[in-house]
Amino acid sequence: MNKNRRGTVSAVVLVFGITWVSSAVGQSVFTTEDFRRDRDHWTDPAYYNNNSVDELREMDTVAVFGLEGTGQVGAVDLASPYPYVSAWEHYQAWLMEAGGGTQHTWQTMPDWRGRFVGGGDRITGGGNPASSVVPMLTPQYQEYFVQDMWALGTGRTWGANAFCLPGGFVTAVTDAEEFIATPDRVWVLGAGNNRNYIRWIYTDGSGHTAEDYQYPKWHGESIGFWDGDTLVVHTDQIKGWKGGLTEFTDNLETVERYRRVGDTLEGEITFYDDEVYVQPVFSKLAYELETNPLPYLRPLYNTCTDTNGPSTKVFMDERGVLNERLPGDSLYWDATDPRPWSTFMNTSEQRYKQYLETL
Repeated sequence: MNKNRRGTVSAVVLVFGITWVSSAVGQSVFTTEDFRRDRDHWTDPAYYNNNSVDELREMDTVAVFGLEGTGQVGAVDLASPYPYVSAWEHYQAWLMEAGGGTQHTWQTMPDWRGRFVGGGDRITGGGNPASSVVPMLTPQYQEYFVQDMWALGTGRTWGANAFCLPGGFVTAVTDAEEFIATPDRVWVLGAGNNRNYIRWIYTDGSGHTAEDYQYPKWHGESIGFWDGDTLVVHTDQIKGWKGGLTEFTDNLETVERYRRVGDTLEGEITFYDDEVYVQPVFSKLAYELETNPLPYLRPLYNTCTDTNGPSTKVFMDERGVLNERLPGDSLYWDATDPRPWSTFMNTSEQRYKQYLETL
């Protein structure tokens, strides 16, 4: 017997180190053999055992899958509160409200010095069950999302770090640590395991680069203006990747606001990507100042070989689970694939189904 997060007891079956919890309401992402046949249940919290996206991701850390979650429908509203249909319309409206923006000097710049930690309250769905994310997505990306949740719920996790790949735009936002503000630009810096985040936000009025020179970038291209002590940012040219509620495309554009209140840098971000979202998605942001930072925990420049080793060490076993690659194990992915997580999901799904047939 296994006690779940809420203290109730459910029957479990242990198979190759994976703990399964039987669902009292029937099929779930932890028991299904083909999530696509369950489309009618994708918006049912019980299908995910009431787990939030973050709770599903945490299961891999403890290697216990199928626990009852604590997600509450309506915990946060994922929809944008604003009436705008595009990020550019949104940004321009705020620029007009600010009368063209505040022209700061070195003497009038807001003081954002220090090292911060924090992130978004609903970038991955917040305290809602994973089912709350599905209605926010177009049909194709609903399928991508549930496929991802199914993989998480069965121990088949894909992570960019495992392949020495960047975290992408959303991770650069949530893992920001320092905000260096000057009269003509703001740098946003972050560091971590195989992660070196640098965002340039140009506030000098120069605008985005000419269309002939635009292309998708890991952290996009950001411009902004000051509205008093509040920074407003528009980002486009973002390279499609995986992060936040689900993956996003090269069409993603965002609008952000930041303002320091005491030891907190308060912010928000609105996501616009018509290919992925049926309506713009919104999240608050909050970064807390580290008032007593430890000197030996200063951010360092990281390369993948400093930590994980080269990506050629990663392979997939017969259950569709990533493990360290041994001599003779073949790679299953193409390093030039623009959606490598999809390659993982599809290959892992095939192997996982074959594995279930052997039980």
